Amino acid sequence: KDHKPSSDDPVPALVKTSDGQLHKISDRRKLTPLTSPDDYLGIPDVLHLPNVTEASLLHALRLRYHLDEIYTSAGPILMSVNPYKPMTVPGTPGEDLYSEDRMMMYRGSTANFVGATSGN
Repeated sequence: KDHKPSSDDPVPALVKTSDGQLHKISDRRKLTPLTSPDDYLGIPDVLHLPNVTEASLLHALRLRYHLDEIYTSAGPILMSVNPYKPMTVPGTPGEDLYSEDRMMMYRGSTANFVGATSGN
């Protein structure tokens, strides 16, 4: 028996991202339109995305990765994407991105959240 298309059938699409990659999407109706400038630039805290979905989270991480912004916050949680290369801190000649001082700086930036959630 032949299948007759219906309005419930998935509608495949080929999407080209801003970095030039092509992605095959099984159903274009599941795509979320980009609506704010941060959708195109990569937002430093993904909890501020207008629509938090798996796709918007991965898109923000991918954009930031291509800008060598390997750290992204999700509220008090710090996410890191492995750059697979040595990294230095932008604007500081030779300061290692993985130094103890740099790690403590990021840890201190989430201290307010940790204290608020632990009841201390």
